[in-house]
Amino acid sequence: MTHTQLAVTLTALAVVLILAAAIGAVAALLARMDGASRPAAATRAGAAFGAALTVVTAVLALAQSLLRS
Repeated sequence: MTHTQLAVTLTALAVVLILAAAIGAVAALLARMDGASRPAAATRAGAAFGAALTVVTAVLALAQSLLRS
């Protein structure tokens, strides 16, 4: 892996983490606005973060494998 590929991969990973964290924060906010307790909102945020991280990472891996071909 060249330095450029490593830099692009690390940048994409950082974007994925920020995007997943934002999705988790929005899920927690919406849960609190819906009247959920703080622990319930944190649980929903964690689930949303995990799901978003999984989906976006899978799409990133697919895109990277298609670009290498």
